[in-house]
Amino acid sequence: MPSSKTPYRFLFYAEQNYSFEILRPLQTLALREGHAVKWLLAGDKIAHNFLNSDERKLDIDEAVRWQPDAVIVPGDRVPGFIPGLKVAVFHGLNEDKRGGDYPDRGLFDLYCTEGPGRSESLKRLAEKRGSFSVRETGWLKLDGLFNFPVPERSYDRPQILFASTFTPSLSCAELVYEQVQRLSANSRWQWLITLHPKMDPTTVARYRALAGDNLHFFDNDKVIELLHRADVMVCDNSSILQEFLLLGKPVVTVNNRDPQPYLINIREPSGLENAINDALQPGAALSSAIANYGQDITPWLDGQSSTRVLATVIEFLEQGWEDKKPRNRWRNLKMRKTLAYWRL
Repeated sequence: MPSSKTPYRFLFYAEQNYSFEILRPLQTLALREGHAVKWLLAGDKIAHNFLNSDERKLDIDEAVRWQPDAVIVPGDRVPGFIPGLKVAVFHGLNEDKRGGDYPDRGLFDLYCTEGPGRSESLKRLAEKRGSFSVRETGWLKLDGLFNFPVPERSYDRPQILFASTFTPSLSCAELVYEQVQRLSANSRWQWLITLHPKMDPTTVARYRALAGDNLHFFDNDKVIELLHRADVMVCDNSSILQEFLLLGKPVVTVNNRDPQPYLINIREPSGLENAINDALQPGAALSSAIANYGQDITPWLDGQSSTRVLATVIEFLEQGWEDKKPRNRWRNLKMRKTLAYWRL
């Protein structure tokens, strides 16, 4: 796609550590094309030291003064008082764990979706409200996933990745804790643990305490590396399992709300060990279901979603987009309080 002759200013608004791996493929492309990129890290859930030495962050006053042309957001909220086109790029693939359409809250001008499911849902809302647009571009994080430079390294034992969502009714973290504790006492497998950034801190602390020769705990800035390293994932209803399946690897789920043939789902934690053994030697039916999984989630598996997102954002900027969003006074007031920003 042709480059824009106009250099634009892109602000990356991030509240969670998973944002870094999602946004960096777009940052790499934007900088290469001559645009400016800066970060606004908000709240107490994101680690500022996860920024690379060549990445520039702004505080809220600086971000407003910088007058970004577009604000790119992997989360579900963004301050309306920051200038620029507000663009949602999502923090996971489309699989609403609670059911129903994606909840537009009137905060974004443009949604860059990963596939037909989310696109159709949001387009129905866009027709009703007329305040935002939807473009199907593919998901940014998949660029990092598919283009990741996997090191040539072998391990002396199977690598088992455990990841869990934070919603208590959908999470298996507490349910399987004793099994993970028991199995990690044995050196047969190497456990790799990463938990959702919104997970109950007490649960996180319990798993951190298990760290040793057979179990390593990781923060959320190493997820792509872990997805490539692991042989099997143990999960529940977290969307991270979709990324693992897209790499063609088997997933053991515990009480998945919609178990499909591409998953090995168990209902009781006592079945975890046998399920992992089955995943390490998958049968033909499971392997076939995993191989056919990708196209059902997103057709954009070429590792070029950043190119499409950047081209779409620039298209909107150069066509003279109009802010048609509702005022959202209450939500923006809460955002001002969160960011301690009261200037008009």
